[in-house]
Formats: sequence, structure tokens, C-alpha cells
Amino acid sequence: MRINHNSMALNASDHFAGINNNIAKSMKRLSSGKKITSPADDAAGLAISTKLNAQIKGLDRAALNSNDGISVIRSAEGGLSEMHSILARMRELAVKAANDVEDELDRDAIQEEIDALAEELTQISDTTAFNGQVLLNGNLTRRTLPDNGDFKTTYLSPDVPAGEYEIEVTAPAEQAKQTLSIPAGPITAEQAGTITVNDFQVEISEGMTQTDIYEALQTHLDKIGISVESNDGGATAVLKTEEYGSKQVIEIKIGNDELNSAMGGAGTIDADGKGVKTEGKDCEASITKSTGNPGDKGFSQTATFTTDGNKVTIVDKNGFEMTVEIAADKVQDPNDNGAKTGKTKIEVLTAGTMIIQTGANSGEQVSVDIPSLDAKSLGVDKLVMYTHAYASDAVDIIDQAVKRVSDVRSKLGAYENRFNDVYDGLKVQSESITEAYSRIMDTDMAEEMTNYTQQDVLSQAAISMMQRSNERPESILQLLQ
Repeated sequence: MRINHNSMALNASDHFAGINNNIAKSMKRLSSGKKITSPADDAAGLAISTKLNAQIKGLDRAALNSNDGISVIRSAEGGLSEMHSILARMRELAVKAANDVEDELDRDAIQEEIDALAEELTQISDTTAFNGQVLLNGNLTRRTLPDNGDFKTTYLSPDVPAGEYEIEVTAPAEQAKQTLSIPAGPITAEQAGTITVNDFQVEISEGMTQTDIYEALQTHLDKIGISVESNDGGATAVLKTEEYGSKQVIEIKIGNDELNSAMGGAGTIDADGKGVKTEGKDCEASITKSTGNPGDKGFSQTATFTTDGNKVTIVDKNGFEMTVEIAADKVQDPNDNGAKTGKTKIEVLTAGTMIIQTGANSGEQVSVDIPSLDAKSLGVDKLVMYTHAYASDAVDIIDQAVKRVSDVRSKLGAYENRFNDVYDGLKVQSESITEAYSRIMDTDMAEEMTNYTQQDVLSQAAISMMQRSNERPESILQLLQ
């Protein structure tokens, strides 16, 4: 028997230290609820759980992003709903103006309200915003970069692939123009009568001078979008439509033979008094077609185009549509010494839309594309209410604007449904990954409590054994008696 080294006590002490370490771990797990409290507990499990936790946080944030996207759509929808109401009122006024029982004063009031409503459409377009970002003024549609500043893309469907597209204007659009000779005056009783321009009457009264007639034409024809200019002090008046294209017409009729004779000096009024009619011209254009995919420096082989005034609209299969507007009085090729033609390459970018991050990983996103919807882009900024023909045309134009707004609202509805689906999917993913994360990281309290109780009993047993092993050397004293 030896007294310098008590191996039994040392052995019991070692076991007690290990048990105490296990008890400490169990207490950590029970108090924190975490199965892994340090890398030493489960290095591989900690690495996996860290990635799972990051994924969970990303999914939860993406779900909130989807809700932000829904809020954006609903903000835009609020503006579009009001636009529909305004267009409905504009259509009602146009139908009213198309009724010839309305006199010029009535139509003045109708025109004033129509103009105010058009301004309000643009106001809504410029002010409907979410978190400081304007939604309906074209800021959220894809960017296009023409290399000729006289060209501007006014509409781009979401189905147009990114790339370069080449358009050439071979002849510019023209306004409708007409020249009238204005008698020196004063107008005699026999000459007094009416000048009817596009069914809009201008009264020429007895005693009116050349200046009076010129100013009367200017004042009245401005109401129907026709400017009146003179290069010779008012002896002749050049009538010109503000807009360009074949839809622009100037038709002049003189209601009095004597007045017709007096104003026919420029050769523009028929001798029989039936009047004359001139029309504007649409621009002439060509497009470059690529042998490859659309956007490979050209349109596809199946693309077709139409011209309307100074606008060129290119359409193709699969919803492809692009409208380009040319500054009709400025288009020129810089290499052609001022010729009124021009060519441009338009680069369509993927940038410009509002990107909503709808996933926890890179590339999981939805692009929200909302085109410009102000009065000009809808074509209702210059409606005329002063004749039956103008008002009837306005009804058709407003119908097209209503369809355009309806198409955008339909697309926004699809976006909102998509964001709702994304949100639901993200919550399911987050729940599933959270369950996997819990299995790795969270303590099974019942199991851990059982383990703690076991270690506690072993701890008490180890203490008892250390006491007994320390008592064993005392038996040596009996040998020394």
C-alpha cells in the first residue's frame, strides 16, 4: 500500500471533472435553448446552421420586399384608377361636343374643361409616387439611347429584347397648309359672310378691315389647332396645322360668292365656291432588319412598321412594339448638309425598370415596367371640341387612351398577383428551412434534462467515491500501531 500517490482518488477526480464539464454543457444548452453553443459542440453543424440562418433572414427580407412591391403596384393603381375616371369624363364631354346643338360659347366651356382634365392627367402622372419615386411618368420603363437627338422612343413594350435597332427617315412629315388672300377692306355688305375652316365658321362682318380679318382668323382658328401667319403684313394668311401627318386637314369653304372672289387671289379658293382641301403627309421611313435575333443591330425579318405623322411604330410577333417620334421640323442627317432626313441607332437597355428583389439569392428578382402615361403619351393633350368632326375624332382618341390605361392596369394586376404568390412561396420556404435549422441548433429540452439528471447523479457518485478513496490511506495507520 502506498500513501504518496492515491491513484483511486486521482481516477475519481478525473471522472468528476469530466462529469462537471458535461453538466456545464447541459446547463448551457438548457439555459440558452441551443444545442450548439460553441464550434466545439458540433463544428459541421455550426457551419451548416450559419448558412441556413442567413438563408432564413434573406427569405424573410425578400418576403417584405414582395410586400413593398405590392405597395408600389397599389400606389400606381390608385393613380390609374383616377386616370380612368378623368378619361370617362373627357369622353362624356366629347360626346356632348359632338352634338351640333352646342354653340361656340358652349364649346368654349367644354374645351376649357377638356384642357383642364388633360393637365390633371399629366399632374397625376408626375406626382403619383412611392417612397419618393414617381411611378407613371416613364421613369420606370426601360431606357433607350438613340444616337440622334432628333429621335425619341415614346413607347416600348416589355417584349422588346435589349439590343440595337436602326431606323431611317427618308422623308419628313408635313403639316397641312393653305394660303388665303385677305381683301384690303373694309368689307362691303355684299361681301359679308363666313369662312368655314374644317367646319368651324369665322364670321366676316361688314366694315372689317384687312387687319380685323387677319386677327379674327388668328383668334378663332387657334381654337382648332390651326395657326395663322403672314409674311406680307396681312395681305395673305398662311394657315397651318400644329400637328403633322396625313390625318391633318385644312378644308376651306367660302359661304359668299363676293367674299369668295375677294379672297381667291392666292389661287387657293375654287371659282365655284366649293372650297379646297389640303392634307399633311406622314413621314416616310425604313427599318434595318437583322439576319440574327431581334436586337442584333436590327429588327427581325418579320417586323413591320407604320407611320403616323412624325411617329414610326414597329410591331412584330410575340408582342413586340416600339414607337419612335421624330422631331419633324428638325430631323436631319449630320452628314447630309441639312437634308430633312435622318437615321438613328436606338440602343434598348435592360436598365430603367424598378427591380424588386424577391428571393434570398442573386438574380431572384422581378422587374416592374410601367410606361409613361401623361396626357401627351395617351394622345389626349390636344383634343378639339369645336366641331362635330373634331369631337367625334376625340371620342375615338379617348377610347384608345382608355384601352392603353386598361392594358397597364391589367399588367399591374398581374404584377400584384405575382408578388402575392412570391410572398406565399417565400413564407413556405422560410418555414421549411427554419424547421431544418431548429433540428440542428435547438435543444431537445426533454432529452437534455434527462442527460443533465444522469450527469448530476454521476457527479454525486463521483464525490462519494472521492471521499471513500481518500479514506483508504487511513488504513495504513493500523500498520503503524
